[in-house]
Amino acid sequence: MQKGPRIHYQTTGQKSLRRVPGVMLGMVQSYLTKRFFAPQSRRYATRQWVLACFYLLVSGWRVLSAESLSEAQIKAAYLYNFAKFVEWPADVLPPGADILLCVVGNSVLDGELQALDGRKAGERTLRFVQHNYTDPNLSKCHLLFLGSSEKAHVVVTLKALRDAPVLTLSDIDDFAEKGGGISLLFRDNKVVFEVNLEPIRNARLHLPGQLLNIAAIVYGR
Repeated sequence: MQKGPRIHYQTTGQKSLRRVPGVMLGMVQSYLTKRFFAPQSRRYATRQWVLACFYLLVSGWRVLSAESLSEAQIKAAYLYNFAKFVEWPADVLPPGADILLCVVGNSVLDGELQALDGRKAGERTLRFVQHNYTDPNLSKCHLLFLGSSEKAHVVVTLKALRDAPVLTLSDIDDFAEKGGGISLLFRDNKVVFEVNLEPIRNARLHLPGQLLNIAAIVYGR
């Protein structure tokens, strides 16, 4: 069988996690350094740092501090880290290009996601854009978050974005199961995420196996 052309990706997830939104950096920095870093290569430390941040997200932040974080803050931190890890084809996201974080509808995350505008994700910059689900420019987004107000529009939005190089995310129940890329859900008193690999593959996107290993559910594996 003849193999298709190899796709070359530009990744935002290969640099160290220099910042996480707001209060989170102060909560994790000293703990991660002591708990996860070994005196080895910078590449090893970088990988351990970023994976440790995800481990803490899926394990619950209470292990670090009595100060509670809101569900919205934690979900925004997830999305911020996905922006660093997801790999887009080079023809979609050239070197140095901004990452367009688009939001459709209303959600309790709106303020937290808007606060990500201008933040660095590796060597790229996140740009927040508000859209309506009927906007013809949705396919130009790199990440698209559907707010809880868009439950009735999930099917039509996903259909419009079929095969477009867009990572779709939402905190709507069953979003990933119904064809979305990633669901951010609150279960057992913590935030978890589910992944559907079919739309991610169809969009020519890639998520590292390390992230899939800590997802609550991976559809299409």
